Amino acid sequence: QGGKPQQGGQQGAEGGAQQQVADMLQKAAEALAEGRKAQVDQWKNEVTGEIDRSLQEMLQLARQQDDLANRARRNPNDPTLRSEQGALQQGVDKAAQRLADEAKRSALVSQGSQRAMSDAQQRVQQAARDAADPRTMTQAANSMSDAASALRQVGSALARDRERANNSQSASGLPELLAQLQQLAQQQGGLNGQMQGLLQMAQQQARQGQQSGEMRDQARELSRSQREVARQLAEVGDADQSGRAAELAREARQLAQALEQGAVDPAVLERQQRLFRRMLDAGKTLENDKQDESAKRESKPGDQSNPFLPPNGTAAGRAALKFRVPEWNELRALSAEERRLVIDYFRRLNGEKP
Repeated sequence: QGGKPQQGGQQGAEGGAQQQVADMLQKAAEALAEGRKAQVDQWKNEVTGEIDRSLQEMLQLARQQDDLANRARRNPNDPTLRSEQGALQQGVDKAAQRLADEAKRSALVSQGSQRAMSDAQQRVQQAARDAADPRTMTQAANSMSDAASALRQVGSALARDRERANNSQSASGLPELLAQLQQLAQQQGGLNGQMQGLLQMAQQQARQGQQSGEMRDQARELSRSQREVARQLAEVGDADQSGRAAELAREARQLAQALEQGAVDPAVLERQQRLFRRMLDAGKTLENDKQDESAKRESKPGDQSNPFLPPNGTAAGRAALKFRVPEWNELRALSAEERRLVIDYFRRLNGEKP
């Protein structure tokens, strides 16, 4: 009986040590979460900083292009126009390359901005050709004015990207993109249900030899809803670098046109259902491909033993303060930086210098 209090004391010490480990792991998880948030904020600041830089460059280049256009109007034969237009073209090309590189890293740089930049490049190049060719020098002023307008369009598109980036909770923009696509898939599912009911009505009227104008009106109303889904898909496609959303938007527009013409038949319903499945598949693909800072790793239940308690012994006295540093295999689901943080944390717990 004298051994029972001693045994109970050991169990109490072990329970206290396990609770201590649990508390420490919780603190480590919180530290990792804070570190991840700080990293997200840093990435987001880098993206918005690059957008701001590109926006300011476009406005500055547009002002320079306007100045060259005014000079070309006053003196189309000004010998300095050719070289200065060439220098401006180089500046636009460099800015376009930086923007393209940033677009590869973040969906916050939209397809609209990239298309506007491509158009501006072409117009600046045309202005350079007109300024360099004696046969088209008189057209250079107009070409330069068109180029300046195109550069301002890039600035407007980037300003919209900047506003969207301010409202984004991530640096990549993919979580927001995924949420929009999932919401649109739900809307498409609702439209498919309406179409199925409309098709049943049409089949019933056909059996009775009737033809109702009300059914055609409902089909046109459905076409307006389908066109709205297409419009929103096009907006999603503006941020989707893969082009999947843009393809879905085209199919949705074609379906809207068919419904507007009163086409209520099984073929249209099948196309709608296929569009719905493609929207779901696109969302799953985005989710699987998402290498985003907001991604959460799924925890898996293990056994009841605590792998971080000292092996082969009871946690009592000074031994209770020693914790085995997790091995690489146990931390392989984490990034290299996260593994380093966890290992440093356990070493500090054990009084070691990291």
